Amino acid sequence: MRNFRNYKEAEISFNPRLNLILGDNAQGKTNLLEAIAYLSLGSSFREQGDDKLRRQGEDFFFLRANYSNKSGSHLLSVGSQTVKAAHNRRLWKRDENPCRKVSEIAGLLHTVVFTPEDLQLVKSAPEVRRKFLDREMVQLYSGYYLYLNNYRRALQQRNNLLKQLDYSASAQADEQLAVWEEQLAENGAVIIKKRLDLLHLLNEIGQKIQAELTNGQEKLRLQYLSVWSAADIEKSEPAEIAARLRQAYVDGRPEDRRRRTTLLGPHRDDFRIYINETEGRYYASQGQQRTAALALKLSELELVWQISGYYPLLLLDDVFSELDKNRRRELLRLMLGKAQIFITATEVAGELQSLRSEDYQLFEIENGCILGA
Repeated sequence: MRNFRNYKEAEISFNPRLNLILGDNAQGKTNLLEAIAYLSLGSSFREQGDDKLRRQGEDFFFLRANYSNKSGSHLLSVGSQTVKAAHNRRLWKRDENPCRKVSEIAGLLHTVVFTPEDLQLVKSAPEVRRKFLDREMVQLYSGYYLYLNNYRRALQQRNNLLKQLDYSASAQADEQLAVWEEQLAENGAVIIKKRLDLLHLLNEIGQKIQAELTNGQEKLRLQYLSVWSAADIEKSEPAEIAARLRQAYVDGRPEDRRRRTTLLGPHRDDFRIYINETEGRYYASQGQQRTAALALKLSELELVWQISGYYPLLLLDDVFSELDKNRRRELLRLMLGKAQIFITATEVAGELQSLRSEDYQLFEIENGCILGA
């Protein structure tokens, strides 16, 4: 790392099983996980632009990782530099070969990030659950990033146009809206279909993990929510979904004009989380909600293993302090020895003190300096 967040320069070698990253608050523990995730996702899991990631007073940052998977050893790097106000230039390299787009590196270094906010996954706003699905899809399906990016760009353009139009319909306005609606329909159909496919897989895996975490006392079920039922989407091809979306955007124009925003599409979709056949958002206890969130995150790991044949990196940012002893123990039991794990904390939890010394490495962070690297 160079000039990333509060790190001036650092080079670190990690334990292949478990890495404990300790330190007081605001010392740089999360920043270290953020650097790893940035190389994986092409963005920060804190949802901040590159200008917020550079060390104060610097105009660039640089990250590079040597990593291994079943295809061998690889090198992944990115540099981001300010070229003029509010504009950053990024250069990605894979095994020293330049990559033109973020989509070319998405999923090469696969990560699953678990933060205290993710424990609110069950009862949070729909946007949080959409991001949960999209982050995973970006890494599992290389083309998904382009569909998502194209959809977001078209959505922004259509919304900007709606803000400029008056409430009355006109042929010229409809023609302008139709340009962006075509892109929304074509890209949105793929997004909806892929999200539903992913949710089916997570549902199957998550049920098994939820049962393990609760000794069979709780059943987990996921249900996708869109304009049409999951059954309708499942039996439809993307071209059919696109046609239905296209018509829905046309039918929705009067209300969209009145509200000056696009009210329909995958940017409004959600999924319900049922625990013992009651909706967890409203009726589950806090402990049940956290267990379901944990089951969903662990399902991500198992899904990657099923599809790719290896486990992704598991980044746990200050999550241990939010989980009770039983959930911490179960998480380690299920994942230690499978995924390479990174845990940030202010102190070592009791469950970690009994580990063999060769199973983990301890790093202490103080003001952007890493002790034990």
